[in-house]
Amino acid sequence: MKKKILTLIASLATVLAATVASSACIWSAYQPEEPKCLREE
Repeated sequence: MKKKILTLIASLATVLAATVASSACIWSAYQPEEPKCLREE
């Protein structure tokens, strides 16, 4: 029973982390610097 609860918590934490990361990129809160080799100059 304890293993099922821990698995559920880990799954929820993973989904929450993925949601926060993707929403941060969508709302421009996190904009990584573009590498020089990918820039169009």
